[in-house]
Amino acid sequence: MSTLNLSVTYYQASTPNDVPCREENFIRRTLLFPLPVEQTALILIDLWDIHHIESWVARAGAMTHDVIVPLIDKARKTGLTIVFAPSPPVAYGHPDKYHVYEGRTPPPQPGPAPTWPPEEFHGRRGDYARFRNPRSQPPGIDLHWPRHKKLDMSPLVNVQDGDFVVADGRQLHDLFEERGILHMLVAGFAANWCILNRDYGVRAMAARGYNIILLRDATEGVEFPDTLEKRWATELAIREVEQVHGFCASHEAFYAACDAAAKQRGSKTITAEDKGGLEGVVVGE
Repeated sequence: MSTLNLSVTYYQASTPNDVPCREENFIRRTLLFPLPVEQTALILIDLWDIHHIESWVARAGAMTHDVIVPLIDKARKTGLTIVFAPSPPVAYGHPDKYHVYEGRTPPPQPGPAPTWPPEEFHGRRGDYARFRNPRSQPPGIDLHWPRHKKLDMSPLVNVQDGDFVVADGRQLHDLFEERGILHMLVAGFAANWCILNRDYGVRAMAARGYNIILLRDATEGVEFPDTLEKRWATELAIREVEQVHGFCASHEAFYAACDAAAKQRGSKTITAEDKGGLEGVVVGE
């Protein structure tokens, strides 16, 4: 079993005994994780081809081309399990392209309707329509969604034989159980939306007990006018992962770990029979 020796970071709201426990003294720390390749998967979240935010989808598209596609290729060559999680509409909306891993656990059955809040309020209908969530308030996000094309994964990525496609967290959990996956490397979009909040995303899968490692420069958040220049919304999503849910790693650290794992696989033990009486010697192929 080859090992991915990956340098990861975390951000703890604490200090050593000899340092005052004050916010200005909090620092990012580093660990080296030995991740068995057979127990590690790369999860690619919501790699979409279109979006209603023009500036954001341009950044995400460039990152997909420059960082994520090469990262997927490196993960495949290393032997990691590759899982695409593109949202239910994409996973099930293209049955001619994607075979969804359905898992073994039956989908949860709906329970009794809640009695409170009232149904009209819960659905923000009638007199309660004015209290709809921010995404449904004027002018609404649907105004800018491209209507000429059905949502799909980016044309830059390809699901290959041996890869998996899931639509929800139940399926991802079942796949992990079936394949013995414990460690979840995460890349995709958007850092402060779906990466954190999907039921196959960071918060939900960390709550299921998995070791979460977000590839920090393989994700992009949706910014605000005053955070766009320095990508602070993205950075704060990354810091939430590092402080609460798991760890982060750079794609450079991931590449280095993959290359080292390849060298592990490229060495073999030569027996005495192989080399005419030599004791076990490890050499590179």
